[in-house]
Amino acid sequence: MGFEKGKSGNPEGRPKGALNKTTNEIREFISKAIDTDKIKDKLNQIEDPVDYINAVSKLLPYITGKVKPIENIERDHRDIVINLVPIKKD
Repeated sequence: MGFEKGKSGNPEGRPKGALNKTTNEIREFISKAIDTDKIKDKLNQIEDPVDYINAVSKLLPYITGKVKPIENIERDHRDIVINLVPIKKD
C-alpha cells in the first residue's frame, strides 16, 4: 500500500506558493511590530539620490517579495536604437 509514483496523497492540497499558517502568523506579527512611519522618516532624511535609491532597492524585496529568476526563454529580439541629442544651452 502506498501512493503511485509522482502522485500526491492529497491532490487538492495547499496550492503551490501558498504559505503555511505559521509563516503567515510570523509575517503578520513582524509587520505589526515594524513602525513604517520611522522608516519613511529615515528615508526622507537621505539627501543623496544614489543613497536613497540604494536604500529603497534594498527594502523592496521585503515589500514585493523576492523575484525568482526566469529561465532563459527564446524571444524575438529587435534592435533598439536610442538617439541622444545634445541640448543647446542659451
